[in-house]
Amino acid sequence: MKTPVALLNLWHERTKTLVSIGGVAFALLLVFAQLGFMGAVSYTATNIFSNLEFDILVRSQNYVHLYEPGSIDRQVLSIAKNVPGVKKVSPFWITVHNWRRLDDSGETLADSELQAVAIMGFVPEDQVFMRDDIRQLVADGCISSPDNLIIDSFTQTPFEPRRSNQFGEEDIGTEAEIADARFTIAGVYRLGTGLAANGAVISNESGFARVMPWNTSQSTSLGLIQVESVEDLYKVQEAITQQLRLAYPTDSQVATSVGVLTRTEALNAERHRWLWQTPIGLIFQMGVVISLFVGAAIVYMVLATDVTDRLPEYATLLAVGYSRFFLARLVMTQAMVLALIGFAVAWALAELLYRTATKFSGIPMAMDFDRIAIVFSLGIAMCCFSGLLALRKLWKAEPANLF
Repeated sequence: MKTPVALLNLWHERTKTLVSIGGVAFALLLVFAQLGFMGAVSYTATNIFSNLEFDILVRSQNYVHLYEPGSIDRQVLSIAKNVPGVKKVSPFWITVHNWRRLDDSGETLADSELQAVAIMGFVPEDQVFMRDDIRQLVADGCISSPDNLIIDSFTQTPFEPRRSNQFGEEDIGTEAEIADARFTIAGVYRLGTGLAANGAVISNESGFARVMPWNTSQSTSLGLIQVESVEDLYKVQEAITQQLRLAYPTDSQVATSVGVLTRTEALNAERHRWLWQTPIGLIFQMGVVISLFVGAAIVYMVLATDVTDRLPEYATLLAVGYSRFFLARLVMTQAMVLALIGFAVAWALAELLYRTATKFSGIPMAMDFDRIAIVFSLGIAMCCFSGLLALRKLWKAEPANLF
């Protein structure tokens, strides 16, 4: 049996090895955290879209993101409805406005501050959401009145639920004010609030019109289109685009004022917007890069110091006939061991971090195989790169160094 020299080297300097493992684990934990936050941004950016029933999305060319969608003429939806292959067309309204809780007497709560809330509206008969809890609340008539709304249980504590941590059944019947319009909470659902606001509510078409000075019979935020057969999805998409051009042959402004996207295109565009075109996504991406540099620096310093301290031993091995490649393999093996153990520690800590962040932020952070594989690969690459840099000192090892 060959002597595991690399492992014995690490074991011989146990304190230094533990510090090294801690450094690698810390760097990889930072990578896990940044990727987790990026994943949460991606999930939250598309969460509402993912729970809406549509195959094709019609939106304004002035669309920025879901909470700043602009508006489109509802006549566009009427034209799309008559295109062969279209099964259903539903208008959907969404915006962000100010929220304030009211007390039991209908007065503003003391010290209550305005909070940004996302308010969504749709025709109840359309049942545009996929979630069973929302569909049941709509079927029960919870948003049949323009004075009622249902609220997301993930709406955060500054919105002043009766319980200190989240909205629940005990909040049903309480009143709130959105843009000077009073609403009664008629139900609670569980979906997720999004990135532009810490709270979310749903009302009907008329309820939304109380908040925004829109004529909802003429304009809408988005058009949700379902097709009869997904096999004909792209044909229907093209047919809708062509029909709009034919309907407005001399009015280029109307004909080009909307975009027609498939569900996949809409989700990818929303994800790209939040990850690549907003500071929040770019910050987390830079965090991943910085974390890797920190980890690589830590591993390099550990391995370079170890090589320097062991130059006489390495010189002796060279003197008795071992090759430089054998010595290089020792250093790289040490780097791999540090990477593997550091990764295992970081993974365990990241699981705890994700669960804690999910509990207190309300934004789901879940570990998945792809993320584990990415961090594992980055950890190995980081440590191997540091090991290669440390090898420069190893080439200086000569038998003469013994004297």
